[in-house]
Amino acid sequence: MKHLQRTIMKTILTVLMAATILLIGCDTSNDLSVNSAENNFAKSSICLPRYEQIPLPNKSPLWMDSVFTMSQIIDGSFGGRMIMEKYYIAEDGDSVIIKADLRIPAKAFKGTETITMTIDDNCAAVHFYPEMVFADTLRLFQSFEGLHLGNYDTNTIDFVYIRDNGLIELIKKNGIQIVVPQGIVRVQNAKLLHFSKYGWVRKHNNGN
Repeated sequence: MKHLQRTIMKTILTVLMAATILLIGCDTSNDLSVNSAENNFAKSSICLPRYEQIPLPNKSPLWMDSVFTMSQIIDGSFGGRMIMEKYYIAEDGDSVIIKADLRIPAKAFKGTETITMTIDDNCAAVHFYPEMVFADTLRLFQSFEGLHLGNYDTNTIDFVYIRDNGLIELIKKNGIQIVVPQGIVRVQNAKLLHFSKYGWVRKHNNGN
């Protein structure tokens, strides 16, 4: 009788151990519960050599010498926020509207810095100065309206980091919005870890 009881107990323990191992091996749902945009970044955080920067419409003669830039003194201990809203008239008579909202968290850098945002003269891009790396992530909300997007496949348009050597690098962000009829490109909550040039490009896929 005792031998039978021991055999039954061993059988029960074996079944329970097998069930536990099965459950542990299949439980991956929590690890995969991530924002879809950031998961895509993790899979494709690479430098892409083939791309085309999206150009700004040519300025009308009265606006030819206009430069869109702003600077603000930011104390790194407290952080801050910089908001730019500009526009110009293109040579075809339409308005081009430029918006940028940079949010700097407290303790992203030490000391006090004069932060500058400058819109590129030719392309839908923003330059940030001085060049620096941050201890915490800065967030950028940025848009252009009035671009000529009729010849672009919206699936290839993205907001990226543009390196000095000409390569581009995908960055984390909550998402982008593209409205072709109004020529709108908009990025939500782009994550900036350093200052440089960030802008809108058409990525070339499969050699196209």
